[in-house]
Amino acid sequence: MSDGTEPAASDGGAVDSPDTASVSRTNDSIFENLFRRREAGVLFGFLVLFSLIALSRPDIFFDWDSMSGITARLLRQTAPYVIIGIGMTYLIIGGEFDLSVGSMYAVGGISFAMFLNDYRLTVPVAVIAVLLIGVIVGVTNGVIVTKIGVPSLIVTIGMLSVLRGLAYYLTPGGSRQTPDLELLGIFGGRTVVGGLALSHQMFWAIGLVIVFGFLLQKTRFGYHVYATGDDQEAAEMTGIDTDRVKILNFVLTATLAAFAGIVGISYFGSMFGSAGSGFELLIIAAVVIGGTNLFGGEGSLSGMFLGSLVIGIIPVLLVLNGLSVEIQEFLTGVVIIVAVVLDILIRR
Repeated sequence: MSDGTEPAASDGGAVDSPDTASVSRTNDSIFENLFRRREAGVLFGFLVLFSLIALSRPDIFFDWDSMSGITARLLRQTAPYVIIGIGMTYLIIGGEFDLSVGSMYAVGGISFAMFLNDYRLTVPVAVIAVLLIGVIVGVTNGVIVTKIGVPSLIVTIGMLSVLRGLAYYLTPGGSRQTPDLELLGIFGGRTVVGGLALSHQMFWAIGLVIVFGFLLQKTRFGYHVYATGDDQEAAEMTGIDTDRVKILNFVLTATLAAFAGIVGISYFGSMFGSAGSGFELLIIAAVVIGGTNLFGGEGSLSGMFLGSLVIGIIPVLLVLNGLSVEIQEFLTGVVIIVAVVLDILIRR
């Protein structure tokens, strides 16, 4: 006879203690949360696309030299999406867009080469000068949006044209080249890791994701970003300066786009005025695929990183199967549209 203080056993089986039951519920919660997270679905999508390489080109997939080269290329191509996507994630979570990042990428790289060649600046000073250009562009976008009230879509389309025209103006010979400086290897060099010749671009991308991911998730400013995008009026009533938050987000986005240009031209050694064309749409797609809400208030940098990998692997898969550039553009666009539509439908 039980006195009510101990759970009674039935059928001779052992009975879980309250502590064991608690642990079981905790574990269930962890796994349920894991599979509910958008990042898990994006990772699964990336693995599916990666597996298609094995199905369509097993001769390449099971050849280490070929596959290591493809992997290194994928990470290199994805790096600028990730770097610029950090700022874009902040911006979209805060309820705004920036369509000028591709042009800012070009201006950043081209002006970096110009500062090194024409003005003979040292690499550190040239980096600071380029980043200051990004800050000026970001402040301009942010002030026009927040203080004058022009929609960010209109403002940044205009800035896209301004910066693209500047990029062409600064490349009268078609392109700008960087001088042969060893210090540029910090940005555009390569390091062999486990047989993979990894570009330093990806190391910069991962490091920046870690730093700004912490700021977004663990600091007061990150909270203000989420609150501003979720309900701007409510955020203002709690004392949050939403205009300041948005301006800082525009500054962060433009500055990171300029830095991505520095990293890009350091790797390639030259850059054309058309560099970065179309980046803005691919980066926004990567951010949204990664789980950031197009209407603000929700998102993460880990999701953006995985979304960038998805965007990056699509052209690699298509090239390996010998599809033309036109078909690649078409199918990439279809995938982006489907992903964004599914994101909206799932949220509804």
